[in-house]
Amino acid sequence: MTDTKDNKGYLSFLIEQHKKEIWEYKMKESELTSVKNQLEGSKSIINELSSQIADLRRDNKYLAQQVNDYREQLRKAGF
Repeated sequence: MTDTKDNKGYLSFLIEQHKKEIWEYKMKESELTSVKNQLEGSKSIINELSSQIADLRRDNKYLAQQVNDYREQLRKAGF
């Protein structure tokens, strides 16, 4: 009778330990999912900013050309 009671107690202990481990893994998985989502959000922001930088560089180049054209026009006009 003692063996059965000891086995049940040991089995209960193992089940509880297993439940704790499962809970810990679920918490780790949740944290990893959160980090993954943050990284994906950061990647999206970086891509958007990179696109905006490219647009600004193109605009700056265009504006610099306009400035040069206006300077040339002023120079030809004698200013």
